[in-house]
Amino acid sequence: MIEPKEKALTLDPQEVAALAWERLFAGVPDEDVKLALAICGRYGLDPLLRHVVLVPGGKSGRHSVYITRDGLLHVAHASGRAWSLEVGEPERRQNPYSGKEDIYLRGRLRVADQEGREQVFEGGVWFSEYAQKGGAWSTHPAAMHQKVLEVYLLRRAFDVALTPLEEVGGSVEALEARPSLPEGPSGKPLPAPSGAQRVKELLGVLGLEREEARRLVSRIVEREVRSFRDLEALEVDLALEELERLAALPPEKREEALRAYLAQEEVEL
Repeated sequence: MIEPKEKALTLDPQEVAALAWERLFAGVPDEDVKLALAICGRYGLDPLLRHVVLVPGGKSGRHSVYITRDGLLHVAHASGRAWSLEVGEPERRQNPYSGKEDIYLRGRLRVADQEGREQVFEGGVWFSEYAQKGGAWSTHPAAMHQKVLEVYLLRRAFDVALTPLEEVGGSVEALEARPSLPEGPSGKPLPAPSGAQRVKELLGVLGLEREEARRLVSRIVEREVRSFRDLEALEVDLALEELERLAALPPEKREEALRAYLAQEEVEL
């Protein structure tokens, strides 16, 4: 006798939301989580699959909601429309906006409506306008450049108002690489500190004076920083990634790297 297969585990939207709240968004302010889940409902996205992410930081200390490339691909597939995406070869040429040599990547996305009428969305992105220091941009620059182009075209073609994470230089891999939240006496994660607070804590680990700390962060984000509370979300990510790398270095190499940073000329406003 053939035994019936076990039914696949399925969760209703409320169970998905509760699980995401507990495991992915622990410690995030309730209002920010509610906004992320409302956006998931609007576009039919799954927070458990990282279709949307919450990035801490910014002047208010709140979390910003971003859609990921996987989320945009889900919207495209769920639309029921036939579509195809073509990515060209990267070209090295002069960027007319900066006047410097740069890498340009162009693509085309074709979308057919229910009557078979085709719309074509074309565009290109310059590498220097999106590339970040460290993380996936250092290890997989070609893949990150292509992701930016893909989200740029998908967002336009499928009318998604939410900003893609990759379009502002971030990556899901960088978010997932962050240390997990510490647990309190009850065993539940403690509330997440603000991005600025985490930056200050790492600067304390490096043993820098206040002015040295400010100059170091200014070097990392490549602009003059007066207050850590003024860091934007992606600047916080960039600062945290580099500060964590510096903190993990052996003492001699760490001092050498810090001296190299602090010896640079002042960052102009």
